[in-house]
Amino acid sequence: MRLKFDLHDKWIVDPHELAAKLGSNAKELRRLDELGLVIVRIEPGSGIDEGRARVTVRTEQAGWEGIFDKTGALIDETPLPPAKPLNEFAH
Repeated sequence: MRLKFDLHDKWIVDPHELAAKLGSNAKELRRLDELGLVIVRIEPGSGIDEGRARVTVRTEQAGWEGIFDKTGALIDETPLPPAKPLNEFAH
């Protein structure tokens, strides 16, 4: 799995690979994303982690976090618990 910039300087990953990490498929991941049910956070590294990035992705069914080096290569990953249902965040 690789993390890279698109032509608009947005980070991108292969949706098929990401969906597999979440125990899903790309079509279902896109559907959830269109419904606003995918939470994504990308944090650039600083200090000793300069050049790295942490990508956290959660749905109501699964979660995943990957650490990417400055070339965009995945160097570490961790499965995470699913996100809380979005209606729980409304309170």
